[in-house]
Amino acid sequence: MRVLVLLLAISMAVYGENELATSVLPAADVQILRVTGDRVSLRSTPGLDGYPLESMMRGDELVYVGRTNGWVEVAVPDSIDFWVASEYVTNGVVVPKKLNVRCGPNQNYGKVALVLGGDQLDVRGESNGWLQIAPPAGSTVWISEDYVEFVQPPAPEVAEKKVPDPDVAEETVVAEKIEPAVATAVAARPYVKEEKALMLVMDENRKQGDYVEIPGILRRAGPGLFKLVLIDGEWEEPICLVQGKVEQLERYLNRSMLIKGKRYWAKGVDLPVVQPEGIHLDPIIKD
Repeated sequence: MRVLVLLLAISMAVYGENELATSVLPAADVQILRVTGDRVSLRSTPGLDGYPLESMMRGDELVYVGRTNGWVEVAVPDSIDFWVASEYVTNGVVVPKKLNVRCGPNQNYGKVALVLGGDQLDVRGESNGWLQIAPPAGSTVWISEDYVEFVQPPAPEVAEKKVPDPDVAEETVVAEKIEPAVATAVAARPYVKEEKALMLVMDENRKQGDYVEIPGILRRAGPGLFKLVLIDGEWEEPICLVQGKVEQLERYLNRSMLIKGKRYWAKGVDLPVVQPEGIHLDPIIKD
């Protein structure tokens, strides 16, 4: 029996029973940022059009997650409130399979996180059919890199990520090739709770390594792991997990794409894991 050692972790609090995240690094590897200006806004998305959530003051500290195009992704401070529709929550427990978390109490506010059925929410208040909740574990926000500095350890050398030109209708990139038997472990976000290591065993009863072409929207499934989803109104349905070169895939988050590559199955995991060999952005899908 071949063993598919993904060295991934399950986070029951964030990703649910069958969604994956990578193993946690020791606390010593946590990177801390210090705010260098006053009244610097944390925003829901990386850019001035992101909804302002809270103002940080000089000397405030944040946990670093990543960065792109002049913006730094950080763990959400516990002082920030998020919102969910109260009709989908009973006694603080999420009822539907998936529920969007928003930065304000109506559907006009942007989505900032996703919680799963059975998740227990920390409810702080209620307003006009919406529940005010503490930030779910694993959620992140953004701050301008002009107003932060690394405290510990020193800032890593990270290549600047480029945002694809929105005027380009279709683009093809080649993902880094990964050996099918072993995938590299990547640092998880240090604030994800209750993670436990998991070794996935390749399901010998299913066809492995077949070539597939799968369309969808690229989302994060966990630190260093991605997924393709189909969107129907407020709902997002995952199609497959995607594992490839992290720096490359992060450039295409929230983009429509057609991923071409090999598909693998592991025991006890509902979604296949696709290792991309090519990506077509914004494809025209024919019925």
